[in-house]
Amino acid sequence: MHKKCYVLVLVIAIFFSCLSGCYDAREIDDEVYAISIGVDKGVNNKLRLTVQYPTYKGGSEGSSGGGQDQSGIQSKNVQEGSNINTIEAPTVLEGIDMLSMAISRRVSLFHTKCLIFSEDFAKLGVEGYMGGFERFRETRTTMSIIVTKGKAEDFIKESKSYIGSSLSKSIELLLAQSGISGFFPQIEFSEFYRNLSSTYKQPIALYGGVNDFKNLKEEDVENPPLVAGKGFLPGQLPRRGVSKRELVGIAIFDGGKMVGSLDSYETTYYMMLTGNFKNGIVSIPDKYSPEHAIIFNLHNSRKPKVKAYFKDGKPVIDLRIAMESEIYAIQSRMNYEKLSMEEDIESQIEEFLLKGMNDAIKKTQKQYGVDIFGFGGWMAGNFFTIDEWENYNWLSHYKDAAINLDLHVDVRRTGLIFNSEPIFTIKGKEQRTTK
Repeated sequence: MHKKCYVLVLVIAIFFSCLSGCYDAREIDDEVYAISIGVDKGVNNKLRLTVQYPTYKGGSEGSSGGGQDQSGIQSKNVQEGSNINTIEAPTVLEGIDMLSMAISRRVSLFHTKCLIFSEDFAKLGVEGYMGGFERFRETRTTMSIIVTKGKAEDFIKESKSYIGSSLSKSIELLLAQSGISGFFPQIEFSEFYRNLSSTYKQPIALYGGVNDFKNLKEEDVENPPLVAGKGFLPGQLPRRGVSKRELVGIAIFDGGKMVGSLDSYETTYYMMLTGNFKNGIVSIPDKYSPEHAIIFNLHNSRKPKVKAYFKDGKPVIDLRIAMESEIYAIQSRMNYEKLSMEEDIESQIEEFLLKGMNDAIKKTQKQYGVDIFGFGGWMAGNFFTIDEWENYNWLSHYKDAAINLDLHVDVRRTGLIFNSEPIFTIKGKEQRTTK
């Protein structure tokens, strides 16, 4: 009896000793967590790796005072709340390990917000580097994939928090702007990697860059024109401010190589066509008064309906898109709020959007020949087996497909004004534009 008790006590002791901890456990402050990782073409080796991580000084990620050396001089590789290290290496993962020769803590990828490739590097091909990240246990599959005009290192150096103390929060909120404007999508690592080997569609990435603020002209123009629907690429936005970093449009890939891009407005149409456009304000010229704009808020009312089939041996895709809008402003003060004018304003919006959508599709078909919309997922239903589908190679036939768009826009609300009243001046009642 006593022998059994001794054995039981020994088993319990061994069991609880196994719960006391792990031999490979790591303390939080034994590591630094990379916020951004950048990859550029190397000079003496395959690539140049840039890693940005927080300093944790002053009890806050964004605390100031950590960016100076002993002489009190601000280092160009140190920002408020974060450090930036750059190294040349044969691969990304080995480069991260090589940094341990200079950094007092191990670099972890558990909380990485974005993986950034320079455009020059992306055009050479990134597919060989994606596999390493996919296998690596620390890879955060929700990190965003970004291609930047110019160097990824320069883009990361301009990645600063000007609002609030947390750089991580600043990056998260920047990426979240996709749901507010629709000028760039949210592309995560898992989606990018999945589309690398997809037979239905090709990968895309966010397109970014650094703005030098030289596009905002100071010329005095007597009567500036109304330019609506003009798209921009990274670095082209006519603006000034404190943050030089910007995300504008998408980078288009054929396999693992970047082959082109869509600007900000073309990206908006892409998101509408794929049903991912959540919300955005659009301005169009008034048909009856072109110098004035009609401003409205727009969103997809339901997912697009797609019908894919073959006609005379040629792939055909019928795409029906339904959208809803709310009028925010009518600069001409024409009374579009009247029921008799509802179809008129809806047709103006539809005409403007349809042209942009067709132009975006035409660009992907004729200029790049790359299906980024995922139409192949619908076309595959016309094949009996996977082998038949793969042998057909939809990605090579996308450029020849006939794509027919049917867009319907409903103006649901007119804001807080039910009737556009005329303006009165010293000359009397202003004559409004009439149909």
